[in-house]
Amino acid sequence: MKRILICLTLAVLVLAGCAHYEKNPKIANVAPKAGYRFDNLSPGEAGDDVFIILTFSGGGTRAAALSYGVLETLRDTRYPGTRKTNSLLDEVDVISSVSGGSFTAAYYGLFRDEIFSSFEKKFLYHNIQGDLAGMVFNPGNWFTLISPEFSRTDLAVRYYDTHVFDGKTFGDLISQASRPMVIMNATDISTGSPFSFVQEQFDPICSDLAGVSIAAAATASSCFPVAFAPMTLNNYAGTCSYKAPVWVSMAGEDMLVNPPRYARAETLLSYTRGKGRPFLHLIDGGVSDNIGLRGPLTSIRSTDPALSVLRRINRGSIKHLVVIVVDAKSKPDSNLDKTASPPGIESVLMKVATVPMDNYSFDTVQALQDAFKSWQQDQQAYKDCASVLDEACSGAKMPYPAPEEIRFYPIYVGFDRITPPEKRSYFQNMATSFHLKDQEVTDLRRIARKLLEESEGFNALKADLNAKH
Repeated sequence: MKRILICLTLAVLVLAGCAHYEKNPKIANVAPKAGYRFDNLSPGEAGDDVFIILTFSGGGTRAAALSYGVLETLRDTRYPGTRKTNSLLDEVDVISSVSGGSFTAAYYGLFRDEIFSSFEKKFLYHNIQGDLAGMVFNPGNWFTLISPEFSRTDLAVRYYDTHVFDGKTFGDLISQASRPMVIMNATDISTGSPFSFVQEQFDPICSDLAGVSIAAAATASSCFPVAFAPMTLNNYAGTCSYKAPVWVSMAGEDMLVNPPRYARAETLLSYTRGKGRPFLHLIDGGVSDNIGLRGPLTSIRSTDPALSVLRRINRGSIKHLVVIVVDAKSKPDSNLDKTASPPGIESVLMKVATVPMDNYSFDTVQALQDAFKSWQQDQQAYKDCASVLDEACSGAKMPYPAPEEIRFYPIYVGFDRITPPEKRSYFQNMATSFHLKDQEVTDLRRIARKLLEESEGFNALKADLNAKH
């Protein structure tokens, strides 16, 4: 009997690696003014004057708790105005997330301020990992798991749908018709590119995001390789009225002058080749961008995306651009170099999976800071040139318009900012799982507040808005 149970368990674990097929519905016609798109979400009374983007990294409950602490701090930071609350949380326009951070982002997007009364019990302080493991080892689920069309990923979707997101779909987010826009990101395993759960991403595959569950998106965003099977979507490309944006055809000539733009266009076009790619396989969003910043960075530097921050800057509607990067990156103590024996396969796989993610995250944060610095230099250069011209020829005007006057606030909330080193190590050694000790969760919320309130960019923003905590 014992041998039979062992064999059944092994069969479940092996067969559970089969892909999960999410039944994403088809659309016959692409409707630009419908669906989950940024332009369809009202800024309300907040407007675009103060434009806040949050990015939440991966890292299981560690990431969810750190990002939750940032939301708490923004809620408690208020500034003068005519609205009832006037908290900085009300000014948030976009939340881009991956993996563990997607649970906080999605929950806030759905339930708004209710997150502060229910998310802690439902998710942060709950043993999610234990519940998921219990479902896998529940004999009642074994025969379901043996099916080639069912996997551990399906169990996770069912669990999150029932116990975390109350059966909500993107249709529920659409019906709210208000910001912030929550962009949960997975990774397209074939292209290695981020795959965002927004309607613009689903248009090329002729699918309606409104019918996709929030639980499915959060699960895809956190499908860590090996632990969970990839999530598979149907690609219905060629069955609807989709036409690629104009910039895509222009980018075809940019391979040498603008390689990133060319690559984005090629990735988008790959989805329109339905016969060659009838299915899309998605894994953890952290594999392609572990801090959820690549999309927002592109929107700040380019007018190509549907959600283009640069376009709004050029129109003069944004005066304060705030990007808060919440990075729960771990850095556990390693014993690999304390022995002559080479690392085991498990250790090697973990390093292969996480080291590139961490290195790329650092580069992306630096790219954001460089973009802001370049814009500020352009503003100052224009003023300097105008001053020189006026001295040489009083009343003369510059031959081109001045760049929009805008204040930038790059803010990084990450463990690297913690001192002393012993305290930093405590957070960096927390497990990447969906179960932490209650005290660890509480400490993460507190350190998020401390790091944000001590940030130079955050204090500059509060001073400019006359905001107080």
